[in-house]
Amino acid sequence: MTEDASKAPQVQVAAGMLRGEQRANVLAFHAVPYAAPPLGALRFAAPQPVDLWSGVRDSSRRGPSAPQGPSRLDAVMGKSEFAQDEDCLTVSIWTPAVDAGRRPVFVWLHGGAYQSGGGNQAFYDGGNLAAAGDMVVVSVNYRLGALGYLYLPDAEAQGAAPANRGLLDQLAALQWVQENIAAFGGDPGNVTLAGQSAGGGSTFALLSIPQARGMFHRAILQSAPSVMLDVEKATAYSARYHELAGVELGDIGDLRALSAERMVALQRQLQMEIATKDARSIAFQMVRGIAPLDLPPGNVLASGAVKNIPVLIGSTLDEGHAWMAQDEALRAETDFAPVLEIARNAFKEDGSGLPTGRKEAASKPWQLLSAILTWRIFERTVLDYAEAHRSSGGQVYAYRFDWRPTPDALYGACHCIEIPFVFDNLDCWPDAAMVAGCDPQSFRTLARAMQDAWIAFARTGVPLTDGLPRWPAWSEQDRSVMVFDDTIRLEGAPPV
Repeated sequence: MTEDASKAPQVQVAAGMLRGEQRANVLAFHAVPYAAPPLGALRFAAPQPVDLWSGVRDSSRRGPSAPQGPSRLDAVMGKSEFAQDEDCLTVSIWTPAVDAGRRPVFVWLHGGAYQSGGGNQAFYDGGNLAAAGDMVVVSVNYRLGALGYLYLPDAEAQGAAPANRGLLDQLAALQWVQENIAAFGGDPGNVTLAGQSAGGGSTFALLSIPQARGMFHRAILQSAPSVMLDVEKATAYSARYHELAGVELGDIGDLRALSAERMVALQRQLQMEIATKDARSIAFQMVRGIAPLDLPPGNVLASGAVKNIPVLIGSTLDEGHAWMAQDEALRAETDFAPVLEIARNAFKEDGSGLPTGRKEAASKPWQLLSAILTWRIFERTVLDYAEAHRSSGGQVYAYRFDWRPTPDALYGACHCIEIPFVFDNLDCWPDAAMVAGCDPQSFRTLARAMQDAWIAFARTGVPLTDGLPRWPAWSEQDRSVMVFDDTIRLEGAPPV
């Protein structure tokens, strides 16, 4: 053992001993398994228990993310180099100390349209958040794309889970946290589950699953879409995937024989086919009506079954810019007519239903299309979720993120832009076009205010801090939204 290794922090978890990394402000543990590697006969299976190991497992370096292709948001977020492997069911953990501190626990589910990303990637480095909040931060890897979400009817007889395997992974990670997080100085009785985009959608789904009750006690949903596949569409996508693979429908053995690289290539091929017909549809995502999503999550939220879980929920002002501003042909379009036709087909909206001032603020066709996407997919979802939870007796706080790095920033306040503020880790986003040209002091000031609110919510269920205006819970009389910008302010929510 080297001198450095001898001084590295060690933790005993249920499966064995871990050796982590001593950092300036926290201790970090990476590639910590919460389930067995989903390899061979376990490909497509529900997550299985971790095998015990002997000796000390090195957890000082980041492990691989799930197999995946390029992300559509690489141009916005920047590219982060990372390894890929099917042996990816792991968590990264940041903690101020491995003691009996019983600190609040913040569990993060990454986004990426259920097809890209990874909880161990630098974008989601939780060191500064853990240090600032004196809490334990856990970031989760889960299976993506076809490996995690391809619908496999009649799969159980072949040792597979039919659907929602990525969601089952997340459920297993939450169970692991309950059983092990005290060893890292965390309190399993004070867990906040948070996620952005697909991670926010997953958080919403986990709210609805009875097996997850008691595993987390607060929920943060950032830019969480409400879309899921129904069984009919999932079946059609599965049939086409099998056809492209040259595999007989239902032959899971032959699917298990495909390389991960081949599976990723096939899912990209299918997704490109779908994009020519239905730009909004994602072929590999959660399927409602299939375990553990037996009931629509919205129905569960409105039923009052999770009214004891406070919710913090919001979106960004220009979510759609992340996709629309990348399209040079769309940006060059000066005629509103073809763009409005796209909007009517995709969103059943021509701009007339936008909140006051949004249509007028869109001086170019692509900006109008972005505003419509933002409203229909994200902002209305925030308001609908907030009202459903409030009306069933739950406590909700709503926000909107309006900050732009410069007044004329191409990507505006786009999808994903709030993430570095929550983690206060701008250094981890060196190539992110979405924050290019920002004033570091402007970033730092807003990051402190926003991070403090998230920390307060994780500690108490109420995001109140000295640095924010009064932030009332959502109510029938007061539908207020906290707007995070250079000037933080409270606004009334637009009608729906």
